[in-house]
Amino acid sequence: MTRVTIYNEFIHEQEYEGIRKIYPEGIHGCIKSFLQENPDIEITATATFEQPEHGLTEEILKDTDVLVYWSHARQEDFSDEVTERIKKRVLEGMGLVALHSAHYSRLMRSLLGTSMTLKWKNDESERISVTCPDHPIANGIPEQFDLIHEEMYGEFFDIPKPDDVIFTGNFSNGQVFRSGVTFTRGKGKIFYFQPGHEEYPVYHNPIIQRIITNGVLWCSEKSVSNNSLTSNVKRDNIQIKSSPEKISVFWDHITDAVNQSGLSLEEVLQKVSRAGYRGIDIRLEQLEAGEEKNSELLKNNNLEVASIYEMYGWQDNFDFENAKKIIDAAVRHNTGRVLVVPGFLVPEDYEPLKKLKTRKEIREFMKSNPRIQNIRKGLIEICRYAEGKNVLVTLEDFDSINSPCSRKEELLYFMQNVPGLKFTLDMGNFAFNDEDVLDSYETLQEYIAHVHCKDRGSEAGYENRQFTKGLATVSTGKGYLPVERLVKLILSKGYNAYFTAEHFGSENQIVLIQESAEFLLSIK
Repeated sequence: MTRVTIYNEFIHEQEYEGIRKIYPEGIHGCIKSFLQENPDIEITATATFEQPEHGLTEEILKDTDVLVYWSHARQEDFSDEVTERIKKRVLEGMGLVALHSAHYSRLMRSLLGTSMTLKWKNDESERISVTCPDHPIANGIPEQFDLIHEEMYGEFFDIPKPDDVIFTGNFSNGQVFRSGVTFTRGKGKIFYFQPGHEEYPVYHNPIIQRIITNGVLWCSEKSVSNNSLTSNVKRDNIQIKSSPEKISVFWDHITDAVNQSGLSLEEVLQKVSRAGYRGIDIRLEQLEAGEEKNSELLKNNNLEVASIYEMYGWQDNFDFENAKKIIDAAVRHNTGRVLVVPGFLVPEDYEPLKKLKTRKEIREFMKSNPRIQNIRKGLIEICRYAEGKNVLVTLEDFDSINSPCSRKEELLYFMQNVPGLKFTLDMGNFAFNDEDVLDSYETLQEYIAHVHCKDRGSEAGYENRQFTKGLATVSTGKGYLPVERLVKLILSKGYNAYFTAEHFGSENQIVLIQESAEFLLSIK
């Protein structure tokens, strides 16, 4: 059993309400909550700056195998005596995990003998890459993962030559940083890990939690058992794993969960973030209705806009000024894709279309139908505009009989006749027309730019229609569709964007949101 003490200044959480909302129990409380769920770790103490001797007495350090250390505001006020006390224990063999701004603590400067200075800038995004994949601290960590909001640390980072550089951070402003490095001093192991700015919920991220857990076990000089490395970080009674890397959920599901559960929007967003979601699929009109406030809520919960969607009537009239609003919103939110439901057909159009079966018949009809051609021309214009903004426009297999793109051949026609148009695969919607999703995937795979992981249950569908297997709403992974196989196929083609859980119509969204995250993140 590895005995761990967690030190956190606990200054910011008391002085700033925004930080207190992210870490109501303090950063040390958050770290404690996930470390203690590992069966090989015992939290023997937590310590804060304002305690006598900063909570790091001789007795506490004597009973500590690894010290986890976070500091920032009171670096220069930290006791010289306590600094020397900790340094002595490290040289004797106590492990040290130094987090974020603790690089500049008196302790780290004394142990490593350099200035520990670096460049920094607030509010950037960071992509972290594993640069030493065989190191135990990197066990179970994706090759790359993203932090939507993080304080930039940049080179030159004045540290002595590390034993290993396990992680490298690439920031949105172009800076590169040695984000996870190890050292040996005396008999003690040291792991420095950069992410963890107090204004962002970085320590709620399950991948970050896994890295810190691995770092504690490695620093303890004890072998890291298979049980330790494969045990999952648990939040809200669900298991979180790290693959796929990016999962999203619909904003509608979140607002439904608020109404159904009685929880506040912020409380539901916290659960969503802790479940492992990093993205939100949101309708344009919803985004615009509370854009500033909701953007701040997303940011505070380490969430971003994964995709924006909207419904239009381009079959009769394409309004370019209105249509381009969705592209401009995608640019504002740094979202690389949008989904448009471009229009619908009247019975005299869709009734003959849905009776056609062959590719040739369907194409001839679509080429000759004025409403479908209006939609195609509108898509050409908006895709041309989006290309200049570095945004992808997508269609999905929309589950409505009057949609001109509900079947694979209809979608293929648009993909091949609108330059730059892409496909949002909705796994559950091909069932609406009794089409096989795997067959449809094979036809359309080269166009996939976004994925909705909608599963289907065996109960009857809607609109009093009969379906082969049913269209009941279930959480992702609980239905009859081959979701896991599709996810693996899509990942094998190099897809690195979001997988969005979808279950419109659920009467218990909070449960389905959590079940879908558990399933998607368990896929290996």
